[in-house]
Amino acid sequence: MDEHLKNLFSRFQEQFGSGPGLGPGSGTCLTKIHNISPNFIKSLYKAAASLYRSDPWRRLRPRHLLGVKVGKDFDWYGRKQPFPCIQFVGGDGGDVAIHMFRSEDDAKRMTSPRETVRAPNVELLRVTYEIESQMFRSHKKMIQSLSLEVSGEDRYPVVDVARCSSSSSGEVRFRSPTIEELRYVYGVLRGVCLLHPLLEQDFGSGRRYDRVALFKPFIETVDVQWGVEMAKGNDLVAVTVSYPPNRGYEGMIGSGGSTPVEYPEPGKEEI
Repeated sequence: MDEHLKNLFSRFQEQFGSGPGLGPGSGTCLTKIHNISPNFIKSLYKAAASLYRSDPWRRLRPRHLLGVKVGKDFDWYGRKQPFPCIQFVGGDGGDVAIHMFRSEDDAKRMTSPRETVRAPNVELLRVTYEIESQMFRSHKKMIQSLSLEVSGEDRYPVVDVARCSSSSSGEVRFRSPTIEELRYVYGVLRGVCLLHPLLEQDFGSGRRYDRVALFKPFIETVDVQWGVEMAKGNDLVAVTVSYPPNRGYEGMIGSGGSTPVEYPEPGKEEI
């Protein structure tokens, strides 16, 4: 009986999520995006699979916010980076996903030690790794028809953009990402896959019995090659990853120790 309940609870967690995250995918499907090509989708899934296999969730937790920059600001709509702050959720349970935020402030508003806070009017892009058997039929059909690369353990990425309602109901609405947003996601996936292993743990900071690792200040840049269907003039794009976010190269001079960030408890953040 105990084993039966354990299996039932595990299936419930997989289907509905627990801990950090916003739950399973929304049903948005990449094939429904206007003018997207099969090769574009294949490249995106290949990049997502490479990141999954690099296992950033082994060390990174939601409180570890990373800054990302893909190319120049003027390369993107509005002359600014679409989602310059990211976090990994699922290392301690819940949705196995990457959350990409419009700003570091948005990320802090939605981050608490145990849950993802549904902060009003915050929009984030999610890459959620779901088990194929629990995906929507449209996703399964796309995976089979395009022979998309599996990320591991029968998981495939689902990409959507979530926006938390301004009301007190906590409702979350979803939409499909644009092609430009997906280009940005591709750059992030490729760059972070190469750079997150270089994060160096700082054993001299933090509390003695703190379960969450702290890392030394970090910033590195790597050149990522666009897929043929994604390139716009240049084959390569520079991707920069920093910890904590918004850290510049000049900030590395003479710095020492990590800079842990305190996050507000749910219900205490300023709106």
